[in-house]
Amino acid sequence: MSKKIVIIKIGATGDVVRTTVLLHLFANDQITWITAKHNISILPFKQANLQKVISIDDVEQSGIFQDSFDLVISLDDDYKCAALASKIKNKELFGAYVNGDKVVYTDNSQEWFDMGLSSRLGKIRADELKWQNTFSFQEILFRMLGAEFKGEKYLIREDVYSRSNPNVIGIEDRAGSRWPTKIWNQFPQLAEHLIHDGYEVVFFKERPNLKDYLQDIGNVSLVISGDTLGMHIALALKIPIVTLFTCTSAVEIYPYNIMEKIVSPQLEKAFYRTEYIREALDCISLNDVLKAINRFKKVSLLP
Repeated sequence: MSKKIVIIKIGATGDVVRTTVLLHLFANDQITWITAKHNISILPFKQANLQKVISIDDVEQSGIFQDSFDLVISLDDDYKCAALASKIKNKELFGAYVNGDKVVYTDNSQEWFDMGLSSRLGKIRADELKWQNTFSFQEILFRMLGAEFKGEKYLIREDVYSRSNPNVIGIEDRAGSRWPTKIWNQFPQLAEHLIHDGYEVVFFKERPNLKDYLQDIGNVSLVISGDTLGMHIALALKIPIVTLFTCTSAVEIYPYNIMEKIVSPQLEKAFYRTEYIREALDCISLNDVLKAINRFKKVSLLP
């Protein structure tokens, strides 16, 4: 029997993209997704089970509190989202909610939230668990929900296509201000080297709307970036990608057989620290990235 499910995933757009794997898990159910307004346009509106998408700013007017749901999946542990999860009528709640004035989380979601900012184990132990983790976000998410992850793909808006111009390489050299150590300091030199080798190099830029940015990525044959939204979009569009992990977890990102991961030898020093840690960047050489690109050439994913 079809279930009525609410997914609350508000945060960074890349994290919303990777959470879309849940649309596979609940393919025969009726899903309402609550997210930030700027994330709405990235979701796959033609998915039959994605019946409604609501901006968190519009929940009061949406009528959702007059409805009742079989399952609420609450994946953001900030107070506003957790309070929202607590307010929606449900038969089962999974994830973060509010108890009194404190954000807590259900026992069956502890594998993920024990590693997060709201960890009941404290920040030191949470950071240790995150460093020791050997599973991707998708593997953890499915396991917590009683299922097995089998490589289910990201699902994003259906009007963006992978055109993969064979001699065009895209570089995403930006990152959010919270993570300055995600910006590798040799992207300009890499571009010069690739141009010398006969490739056209495109640096992705901010675009008037999200669809244009997605299509910019869809137009290249290879993406090089840090752990960013561009990385998740490349994975969704099945564009080969070289990703530099300099301050965040490499194992959390499922590579879908199209990603070459370059992990900073100084990753532990910068792990989830929000200040700039230059050592974590300096120890990744231009040659390291070129070798990763050449591995794609060997399997004919790049000319």
